[in-house]
Amino acid sequence: MQGDERLGQAMEVFWERGYYDTSIDELMERTGFHRAEVYGRFGSKQRLFEAALRQYRENVIRAFVEPLARPDASLADVERFFHGICDRATAPKRRRGCLMVNTASEVSPHIPSVAAIVTSFLEELRGLLRRACVNARKRGELRPDVDVDRVADYLVGAVLGLWGLARSPAPETMLRHYVDGVLASASGPRRRGSRPRRR
Repeated sequence: MQGDERLGQAMEVFWERGYYDTSIDELMERTGFHRAEVYGRFGSKQRLFEAALRQYRENVIRAFVEPLARPDASLADVERFFHGICDRATAPKRRRGCLMVNTASEVSPHIPSVAAIVTSFLEELRGLLRRACVNARKRGELRPDVDVDRVADYLVGAVLGLWGLARSPAPETMLRHYVDGVLASASGPRRRGSRPRRR
């Protein structure tokens, strides 16, 4: 198994069990890494986790934010983004939330270098959502007086809330209703008669 594949396996273990509940011995067993290799290549379990977290951002988060990635993304793309998270979060055997969001509450308060990775992710997410809101305002999907910074901050918080709810035993209908409420709140102040463009 190649190094990147084993790093992906480590990412899966951390995602499933969390940083603090994952032991070096379990990582060895599940990934094929040898203890000396982990410490020689990464230096510590923490550095291995940080490498896995970066890979998660590159491979998994990239897919999540795809609807927002285009420069012309707008309100319909925000809706696609949230519905996409909900679809992934409620898929069989996937009620483990988002590794980045889990890490935001479980690990980043205690490890500054991990907090820096999470902060960078949140800033990127906010930027994408804000750009979509700016585009929506220009197209008349939102009123010209809408505070796009406020809406973007609200939507980032909603993403964290949705992934937190996804880890709970809450039924799928609750997650769907949560998304409906978020989108109604975010897109409420539209010009009369305006609708987001469907893609």
